[in-house]
Amino acid sequence: PHTLSAMNNLAETLRAQGELAGARTLQEQVLAIIRRVLGEEHPHTLSAMNNLAGTLGAQGNLAGARTLQEQTLAVRRRLLGEDHLDTLASMNNLAGTLRAQGDLAGARALQEQTLAVSRRVLGEEHLRTLGTMNNLANTLQEQGDLARARALQERVLTVRRRVLGEEHPDTLTSMNNLAGTLGAQGDLAGARTLQEQTLAVRRRLLGEEHPDTLALMNNLAGTLRAQGDLAGARALQEQTLVVSRRVLGEEHPDTLGAMNSLAETLLSMGMLGEAQQLQKEALALQRNLLSRATDPLAGATFKHSAFQSLSKGISERG
Repeated sequence: PHTLSAMNNLAETLRAQGELAGARTLQEQVLAIIRRVLGEEHPHTLSAMNNLAGTLGAQGNLAGARTLQEQTLAVRRRLLGEDHLDTLASMNNLAGTLRAQGDLAGARALQEQTLAVSRRVLGEEHLRTLGTMNNLANTLQEQGDLARARALQERVLTVRRRVLGEEHPDTLTSMNNLAGTLGAQGDLAGARTLQEQTLAVRRRLLGEEHPDTLALMNNLAGTLRAQGDLAGARALQEQTLVVSRRVLGEEHPDTLGAMNSLAETLLSMGMLGEAQQLQKEALALQRNLLSRATDPLAGATFKHSAFQSLSKGISERG
């Protein structure tokens, strides 16, 4: 048991560091042993399946993740019941995979079920209930139901501000997500205000070089650009790119995203030569990165940068 626990902990560390292939190998080994020793339906087996599914999803293997999550959910529903916290967590995680696969209707249906049970079992203001509300709001936003998404996000933000405080990471996530919905509704001034507030806190607590800070700088720059403040957007994007290159490296997906964002702004300013040069650099780096990739899923993983995740709304796992 101690060996398996150590292997699982190492896998989680590798995954957090972005070493997804190593994490997956360890998790597959742990799952095989636990299945043989404890059986298919033991809680430890189900937890191992859930962990492996998370890594597969991070690698872009959404079909593999979905299969494991569906199996885990089926067993938990049968053994633990619909109201158990582990069942709710499985429902939430599977809904996230469905959303990532583009099955927004399926994700929404599952999230609505999860939210209804969470409200009844845990209460309206429980942190897990709020996380489910956040995830449902993100799905609604992608479906174009902006009014309902905004209502949910405003509710979540109000409670998190009161319960967790203005500077808690979950509160900042809510502010970022609501800003995205406001921007999609055309309320650029409201989106900008929230993004500026969030960025100020992130800079102070995490520093200028943290990936979350960089992603928020990118998002705010996008809002400035949409407002027509091209000079302000350019300045922020240039800062983001300088820091990304230094901290993350030239070939990191977020650095390449920053290059493309800046290129788009330069194009809008009529600076075609500078924009084309940046785009050529980004394309060459991407081709070089993909040509060296040994993992067949690397291309899919490459596309899932933090900038893309933040701009779409941050989902929360169960």
